[in-house]
Parts: sequence; structure tokens; C-alpha cells
Amino acid sequence: MKNRNGLVAFALLGLAVGTAAYYLLGTEDGKKTLNKANDGIKDLTKSLKDLSKKEAKRASRLAKEAKEDLREWKSKAKDAGRDVLNKVSEKASDWAGKASDATDKIAHKTEDLAEKAKSEISKA
Repeated sequence: MKNRNGLVAFALLGLAVGTAAYYLLGTEDGKKTLNKANDGIKDLTKSLKDLSKKEAKRASRLAKEAKEDLREWKSKAKDAGRDVLNKVSEKASDWAGKASDATDKIAHKTEDLAEKAKSEISKA
């Protein structure tokens, strides 16, 4: 029974396809309809190709802009890093200079105190 129903369905489908093919290929109206459909498909294909080219160019331009932005950000990050290192180096030099000055002052005071002590000892 199932095979018979399948066979009937297949036959009906074949009949519908055959009728459509006859209409599109065998009659003037069908040929006109088929030509219109072909023209529509060609126009759609051309539109899709044009749109694809346009969008590919746009994507390429956006990628190029993103690459340039990335380069710029990378350069800015390097510059900022150098600026920080320079500031840290300057501060370290300042602190080292201040420490050296403080050490020199202490050394001079110690020498002065040692001279005073020697002088006091020699007087005594």
C-alpha cells in the first residue's frame, strides 16, 4: 500500500513538473515568462556581484583603517612608556643627587667635628 501511494505521489509530481516544463518551453507565454525569470536572475546575480565588490572594498578600507589605528596606538603606547621611563630616571637622578648632597654635608660635619675634637684634645 505504501509503495502504491509513493508511486502515485511520484507520478503526480512528474506530471506537475512536465506540465510546468511544457508551459515554460512549449508555449509563447511560457517562453516569455522563462525569459523574464532568466533576466531577473541575471539582474539579481549582477546586483549581488556589484554589492559584493562594494562591500569587499568597504571591508578592505575598514581593515586598513584599523591597521593604521593599531599602529598609531602602538606608537602612542611606546611614547608613553618612554615618557614614564624618562620621568622615573629623572626622579631617580634627583634623589641620587639629594642623597649625595646629604652625604657630603654629613661628611663635612663629621670632619669639622673631628677637627674640633682634635683641637680640644690638643688643648687639654
